[in-house]
Amino acid sequence: MKQRLIFFGLYTLFWFLFFIICKIIFLFFFYNQSAGFPLTDWFLILSYGFKLDLSATGYVLLLPVMITALGSFFKGRWFTYFINVYTILIVLIASFVLVIDLELYRHWGFRIDTTPLLYIDQPKEAFASVSILIIFRQIILAILIFSTTIFIYFKYIARQTIHLKSGKWLQLFVFLFLTGFLIIPIRGGLGIAPVNTGSAYFHEKAFPNHAALNVFWNLGYSLANFQPMENPYRYLEKKEAEILYDGLFDHEDRTDQVLRQEMPNVIILILESFNSKIIEVLGGREGVTPQFNQLTQEGILFKNFYATGDRTDKGLIGILSGYPAQPTYSIIKFPKKTAGLPNVVREIKNLGYTTSFYYGGNIDFANMRSYLVTSGFDKIISKVDFAPSTYNSKWGVHDHILLDRFAQDIFGAETPFFSVLMTLSSHEPFEVPMETVITGKDEESQFLNSCYYTDKSIGDFIRKAQKEEWWDNTLMILIADHGHRLPGNSPVYSLDKFKIPMLWLGGALTKKDTVIAKFGSQHDIPETLLWQMGIYTDYPFSKNLLGTSSKSFAYYSYNNGFGFLSDSLRLVFDNVYKKYLVKEGVRSETDLKLGKAFQQVLMEDFIHR
Repeated sequence: MKQRLIFFGLYTLFWFLFFIICKIIFLFFFYNQSAGFPLTDWFLILSYGFKLDLSATGYVLLLPVMITALGSFFKGRWFTYFINVYTILIVLIASFVLVIDLELYRHWGFRIDTTPLLYIDQPKEAFASVSILIIFRQIILAILIFSTTIFIYFKYIARQTIHLKSGKWLQLFVFLFLTGFLIIPIRGGLGIAPVNTGSAYFHEKAFPNHAALNVFWNLGYSLANFQPMENPYRYLEKKEAEILYDGLFDHEDRTDQVLRQEMPNVIILILESFNSKIIEVLGGREGVTPQFNQLTQEGILFKNFYATGDRTDKGLIGILSGYPAQPTYSIIKFPKKTAGLPNVVREIKNLGYTTSFYYGGNIDFANMRSYLVTSGFDKIISKVDFAPSTYNSKWGVHDHILLDRFAQDIFGAETPFFSVLMTLSSHEPFEVPMETVITGKDEESQFLNSCYYTDKSIGDFIRKAQKEEWWDNTLMILIADHGHRLPGNSPVYSLDKFKIPMLWLGGALTKKDTVIAKFGSQHDIPETLLWQMGIYTDYPFSKNLLGTSSKSFAYYSYNNGFGFLSDSLRLVFDNVYKKYLVKEGVRSETDLKLGKAFQQVLMEDFIHR
């Protein structure tokens, strides 16, 4: 028994140090970020993550300790074979989880959780943002981590099992006790509340908190809590949350009419990853979107507009169903829920419109096909409707080719029509079929160059459309699907990452060169558009941005938190940390409750759909 206790002591140390080293690998992999923090923060990252590392170690030890107890009287080298195979499998899985997390964090800004599982049924598209070289690099890194770890295990740990003998009753009781004892580190101590991801949070900045997390524990925790049966965001009494939420909306609103008639043609152009940081008229970089900048003089620009979430599928639901994004979930993955959502397409189709959807990529990605079909689009054009020679290497058809096809179809279409088109060329890996305008091999330059290409393609399309007879009776809405961390590598939660452009154009408008300052989000589009068309269906989470008395506020969700903005407020709340990461313009306790109330009511609705 003594030999077994020595082995498990070393085995515990082995796994605990493995988790510590994984943190150090993360810090060095993102050295450009971690170097900006003092060495004391590095130690705090390790110390605050101690409970999660110990908990993860406890989970790994649970099965071997239990097996040791139950197999106390068996002879032979069965335990050696079992523990070696078990260790190899766990290290192999952990190595690949780690390297996947390293790459996903670079793109998403949060540690791996169940989010990738929402897209695992479309692996080709899920990996489309990552080049072959990066995939190869990460595989090599995983092999290095795995082989080094296993070498250390067999050199210093595994040899301890060679001379193990069958035990006695005392060994059975000791290891049964140890099995039960492991509940303490697994729970994070003897306190009433078990350890959670918030236990590792200690810093006002997101990166040190993310670095302190045990990524394997975080993934396991996320899997165990994949679909909530209860609202995880009940910060307020239900009645109070409902009253505060209801107070955000003016139910007797009147609209400022900007359309010449109630039944114009409607085109919604959804621009991949466009954010305010690349739009000069919104305070962004110069020279990236010259066409958009010029077009603002011909239409209505909404200058305080925000994406509802950080994924295309979330933006699409917001735009067409007026449904805000949810932290850690995406309603589009639940067809039974989306089938019950209100939908702009169905509303407009009932008026006699022909409807169409154009996307150069795979509409099966992220369950989009299910949503588009139930929305009632008469025609859906996607990647399969184009020759493979028109594809970029990853996502699908280049934007100018998609827009050319759209132009051919729409220029002879029966009116009135309602069409939605989504671009994709400004998505990673930012491959565009034009001579480079914004030079540089770095990721940011390539992103900006791809946005320039999309902007040019959109500008060319609009100039052609303006020559068509139907233009005088058409409303065209330019809007992003979501923002992007680039340029500037904005944190996952930041306000500037979620701020996006929305521009209304077309001959159907009565106003030009107009700026709307009211704050709004993508989920406000249905009510804003439909009220202009004389349709007053209730979209419970949507407000009329052109209403004369509607409230000025915007709400968005990021991975596990929310942002809430108004004319005076700037709030970003972290649901894990249970603290505000941004808190500006607060004048009362009620101000701090508004975003929480919105999130709480939203999640109650999501769960019970």
